[in-house]
Amino acid sequence: MIKNEKWVHIRQITFTGNTITKQHIVLRDMSIKNGDSIPVADLDYELEYNRKRILNLQLFATASYSKIIIHPDTIDVEYKVTELVYWLAKPLFSLADRNVNVWWKEQHHRLNRTNIGLEFTRINFRGRNEKIGGNIQGGYNKNFEFFYQIPYVDKGLKHGMGAYLSYGTGREISYVTDSNKLRFFRSEHYPYQRFQAKLAYTYRNAYAAIHELNLSYNFLNISRQLYELSPTFIGNKRRINYFELNYIFKYNNTDFRFYPVNGIEVRAMATKRGLGVDKDINQFLLYTESSYYRTIYHNLSLSLVFRGRLSFPQSQPYYFNRALGFKNEYVRGYEYYVIDGSHYAILRSNIRLKIMDKIWTQHLIRISEHVPLKVYCKIFDDVGYVHNEHPLNSFLNNKVLNGYGAGIDILVSYYAKLRIEYSFNHFNQNGLFLHTTKE
Repeated sequence: MIKNEKWVHIRQITFTGNTITKQHIVLRDMSIKNGDSIPVADLDYELEYNRKRILNLQLFATASYSKIIIHPDTIDVEYKVTELVYWLAKPLFSLADRNVNVWWKEQHHRLNRTNIGLEFTRINFRGRNEKIGGNIQGGYNKNFEFFYQIPYVDKGLKHGMGAYLSYGTGREISYVTDSNKLRFFRSEHYPYQRFQAKLAYTYRNAYAAIHELNLSYNFLNISRQLYELSPTFIGNKRRINYFELNYIFKYNNTDFRFYPVNGIEVRAMATKRGLGVDKDINQFLLYTESSYYRTIYHNLSLSLVFRGRLSFPQSQPYYFNRALGFKNEYVRGYEYYVIDGSHYAILRSNIRLKIMDKIWTQHLIRISEHVPLKVYCKIFDDVGYVHNEHPLNSFLNNKVLNGYGAGIDILVSYYAKLRIEYSFNHFNQNGLFLHTTKE
């Protein structure tokens, strides 16, 4: 302790604007509490640091603080927040293909390859940061989902639970990867049906780390025509039943979780498909996603994102052998290609410049007057590799892939993210790509 250092006592912390959110849910994520004493020189840093933690709950559009002097060495702290819209009931429109560019160029932007339906989510249910919702989807793929998550079921606010149900089918499915392109089988008799029921348990002892354990039952059935076309699609069977045990460790110590510019984020997962009582599948996977973010100078920041997977045994049915080309698992510049395999790794590097950061205020929709808006421009370079013991006619397996380019990231509130990127690959191919997933 520094000699003669002055301290200030925080008598109490209060909140205004949280008409739905329970106060103890917000306090749970803060590093200060009633009765704490803080060096005067560190007070503003600590209050601002906790303001960012409040925003990282992703329950509020704005947060600010004020100090109320009670005595020369005693204060009250008041945080003023603006709650977001917690009911998200909206029409569902999505593409059946892997990304916008594949749908537009390879599938000739056909509207019969789109999904329509209704998505409904209640965020911050009962003011306890619970989530409940699901969707009903028709069109190209038919899907039904329901989920419920409660972060804390105990008074100590450490243990949480969750449940998830999903059923899906459709008239078309990819059955083989040919020269790094998907080939599809279509039938009016629905060539596949899949079902999943999952229970989840979470443990969060402190702020940054979360442990999650999932147990799910999975069922997959394919038609006789699909089986005859691709007997190894799910392993020389027409239907499989299996249990899956999944452990996930999450560590997030970033400043703004929706789009970090400083900090470290780690997600590690171990998955076992087939638990001995079921003989239809036997697969063990290790997966990690590790990210490092750092401000270089003022609004200029660096991000490094590594994703990798190991899968054993390496020989798996086609359905369980996907690697790069789906969701946000791809090397930028190779969005048109699919690369199957057991093991893979991707390293994405970005230099990003913030060019806009404001709260957009509008009065047309009263329940959502304050909308956070951020815009970044960036340059990027990706490196990736996929190992496959039997690549067949794949020409992108077992070699280092490199893609690079420039782009713009647009972030609206905590619900919408648009990435517009112009990429190049080692074939000297280039193009404009649109994405709504994280980097």
